[in-house]
Amino acid sequence: MKKEDLFKEIGFIDENLIEAARHNGIEKRKKGISKKWVVLVACLILYSSTASALLAAEYYKNQNAEPYIRYLTAEDMELVPPTQYDAEKFLQALKSDNDEYVYIAINRLVECFNDQKLREKALKELQPFLKNENQKIADAAAFSVDILSKSYRSPYIVKLADGSMIFTLFNNYSDYGSQNVIWRIKDNELKEYSSFSTPSMYVKKIIPSPNHKLVAIVTCSNKSDFVQISNIEEGMSSPELIESARVKYGAQKELDTWIRTDHENYSYADKIVWKDNDTLAFEGSLAYQNTEIIENVTVKYQFSKKIIEVKELNSR
Repeated sequence: MKKEDLFKEIGFIDENLIEAARHNGIEKRKKGISKKWVVLVACLILYSSTASALLAAEYYKNQNAEPYIRYLTAEDMELVPPTQYDAEKFLQALKSDNDEYVYIAINRLVECFNDQKLREKALKELQPFLKNENQKIADAAAFSVDILSKSYRSPYIVKLADGSMIFTLFNNYSDYGSQNVIWRIKDNELKEYSSFSTPSMYVKKIIPSPNHKLVAIVTCSNKSDFVQISNIEEGMSSPELIESARVKYGAQKELDTWIRTDHENYSYADKIVWKDNDTLAFEGSLAYQNTEIIENVTVKYQFSKKIIEVKELNSR
C-alpha cells in the first residue's frame, strides 16, 4: 500500500499532511523526520478530533436531558388533557329530579352557543323550563334562551360600543351576586373573556360608561367589595380601586395600611356612578387597623390619566 493511501485509510487527516507524506523522502533528508513520527502525529490529530466530537455530543445530550419548564398551568400538573365541554352531559342533567343540577345545566348550556346543532337542540330542551314553578330555574332558562336565540334583550347583557356584548352566567345565584366569570360575544362568537380569583368570588354589578366604551366591574366576597374599570375592546384595566383608595387615603391621614395575605379589605363601595365617559365616582367605606377605624370617603378615578382622588366624605 502506498504511503498516501495508508494516511487516507486513517481518515480525518489534512490533505497537506498526505502531500507531505508523499514527499517524505525529501523532507527526511532535509529535516531528518522519520515516517514513524508522521504516523504518530496523524494518529494524535485523529484522536483529538474524535475526543472533541464525543465530548460535544455528551454535553448536548446532558443539556437536552435537563427539562425546560417556563410556566406550569393547573392542567399541566394534572398530567391529563383538560376536560372538554360536554353539552350532552348538561342536556341529560335537565331530566334530573335535583333542582340544583337542573339550574347548573340550564346555565352551562349557554356555552354551546358556537355549535349551531347543539344550540338548536338546547333551545328546544329549554322551552319547558321557562314556566318552571321554581323562579330561579325559570329566570335562568329565560336568560339562556335569550342568549341562544340571539335575541339579546336581557337586562343582564351589557352591550358595548364596539358591537360586542358581555355578561355573566348564574345571575344573582347568591345573595352576593353572580358567577365571577365574564363572557363575551363578539362577531357572533362566544368566548370566556375573564375570570376573577378569590376574594372576588362574585360579580356584583357591571356598569357601562355613558358611551359604552368602558365598564366598571364590581366584584365582592362576603367581607369586601372590589371595583375595577375595564376597556374590553382594548383589553386594558385599571388597578383595583377600593384598595388603591384605601392605601392613598391611609397615606394622607397617616394611618397604618396593612395589606392582608388573603387580599380582603373589609371595605365597601356605594353609589357608583360615571361622571363622564372617563371618570368613575363612588362613596367608599374604608377599613383600617382590623376594622377598628372606618373612614367614609368619596373616590374619583380618571381612567385615561390613571388619576385617583380620595377625599373625606362631605368635606369641601
